[in-house]
Amino acid sequence: PKFMKIEACIHDGWLLLRNFRGLDRLFAYYLLLYERSALVGKGTGSVFTNLKTETLKQHVVTVPNLGEQRAIAHILGTLDDKIELNLRINATLEAMARALFKSWFVDFDPVRAKMEGRDTGLPKSVADLFPGRLVESELGDVPEGWPVESIAKHFEAEKGLSYKGSGLSGDGVPLHNLNSVLEGGGYKYEGIKFYSGEFKERHRVRPGDLIVANTEQGHDRLLIGYSAIVPTSFGNDGIVSHHIYRLRSRRVSWLSTLFLLFLLNSGRMHAVVSGYANGTTVNMLPIDGVQRPLLAVPPKALVETFDIVASRSEHRREQAVLESQILIDLRDTLLPKLVSGQVRLSEFKPPPACEDPLAPMGGHEA
Repeated sequence: PKFMKIEACIHDGWLLLRNFRGLDRLFAYYLLLYERSALVGKGTGSVFTNLKTETLKQHVVTVPNLGEQRAIAHILGTLDDKIELNLRINATLEAMARALFKSWFVDFDPVRAKMEGRDTGLPKSVADLFPGRLVESELGDVPEGWPVESIAKHFEAEKGLSYKGSGLSGDGVPLHNLNSVLEGGGYKYEGIKFYSGEFKERHRVRPGDLIVANTEQGHDRLLIGYSAIVPTSFGNDGIVSHHIYRLRSRRVSWLSTLFLLFLLNSGRMHAVVSGYANGTTVNMLPIDGVQRPLLAVPPKALVETFDIVASRSEHRREQAVLESQILIDLRDTLLPKLVSGQVRLSEFKPPPACEDPLAPMGGHEA
């Protein structure tokens, strides 16, 4: 958490704490996280639980001296800072990859630069992969020599398993489901479920497969039609639910899963795909919605060049997610032990070979 000096007002659903006496503010934040369950238990209300100001005032806590408070806040705050940094790095990497895809395969910027006699800003070996003019097509202007073809010609789509709730368990195979896709695209790690019931081979997915959300409550199209890549962190075996389409590249195609990921998550293609959705309360995307849309197919060498950049970005992003989860688990383990006094910092001695407990994990760049 960062404390900034800003002018603001609060809603009546909040309680404002100020004028900390003998209490470090950051430590107070972690103290309240630790006391949350006890405070919720003191809440009142039939529909919504409310915590009254007087209840909070009278809540008794035990706190260490100010020096130990600051030490605890420093340790937990450093972990949170690193988690926040990973989130920012991942957001930047995602934005850069999307921007590159849009420039090359949606706006055709290098082709337009050549047409106008401008420098493409790319290495010659990459710039030479783009033609020198645009031609008319049923999609509008596309680079010369790029055929317009359907997604179905390059990728096969399969609907996931209509599973039974009784099969959900903690020791089954990973079940990638509607909650596994973020609004706007990307994988949502905390949405994973596990399933121990029966399923068929066609329901299986492996790391690197592309999944697409085919269902959404309402008609805002914030989720439906968006895609994600199945990560490696859940192992080599998994299945998808019926709210998901799994797409795999056909053998005859040189278009990659990463290429399709960014294509489906681009604004223009998402508008086309999600436009196939229909329904009254629940919006449903028929399988034609991810098969019939057309695209201008770039040459193999250009797709491979994009994949080199995008795959490095995706690998770094997944490593950052895994690292953050380790840090979250460490923070959540330390927080109650430190705040309650179960572990005293005066008794803690770091290993002599580990000067920086937050050094990059797994050998990758921080």
